Amino acid sequence: MTNNDAVSEAARAFQTATERLAGVLPDGLHERGPGGALLAVTRSMIPMLNSVMSVTDVPDAAEIELLCEKAAPHVAQLPWSIRLRGEPGPEIVGIAAAHGLRTLTRQPFMLLSLDEDRGSRESARGAVTVRPLRGDEDQTFATVLGAAFGAPPAIITSLYTPLVLGQPFVRAYLAEVDGVPAGAGLAILTERHVGLANIGTLRDHRRRGVGRAVTEAILRDGRAAGARTAYLHSSEEALPLFEQAGFRTQESWAAFTA
Repeated sequence: MTNNDAVSEAARAFQTATERLAGVLPDGLHERGPGGALLAVTRSMIPMLNSVMSVTDVPDAAEIELLCEKAAPHVAQLPWSIRLRGEPGPEIVGIAAAHGLRTLTRQPFMLLSLDEDRGSRESARGAVTVRPLRGDEDQTFATVLGAAFGAPPAIITSLYTPLVLGQPFVRAYLAEVDGVPAGAGLAILTERHVGLANIGTLRDHRRRGVGRAVTEAILRDGRAAGARTAYLHSSEEALPLFEQAGFRTQESWAAFTA
């Protein structure tokens, strides 16, 4: 498998993970376009979780427009986005603007192979312990994650409900320092891939290895579950954390938001 093949597979795994997440929610919506692009609406207040997403090298403008039209009645009161693996051409820029999505940002898409034994990379984190959360611990997850990212817990619980956190392909994690919550993170498993999301650390515990401990716990459990590649979209601020864990940026994705 070439590196480009690995990136394409990971991109499709991310798209599938988004589709499955929307499919779990009672009021979620997901639909594929004729070329495989995805319309997924979770009704979250996070625009990236209500999106039209293409993971082809060259996104099809007609397909993007079709799915945007289908999205319109469902996202009228929601923040939403168009997410593209390929570079948007002028036609797609125009489509996004016509739907009120005029802000273009880019996110690094990072990969890490889990085929090698990572035992030598994992080290003791002192007083940091990490454990998976049960589905009924959604309030704990929301409180810690919300505080880490400066978001109201209600935004987190609106998506990561007990039903979602209880799914076999979803696993939330809590990091603690001397028994006190310090950070959180999320993993989504799809066959041979594990996606990492929402790795956050409370302000008083930053730069103490908490985010790295959560990342390593997810990678360890993902590998044990059969994943051979880990992927994530990173913010610029979090890039050093994930690079230290072995991730490498493979490409940059485009996202249009309001």
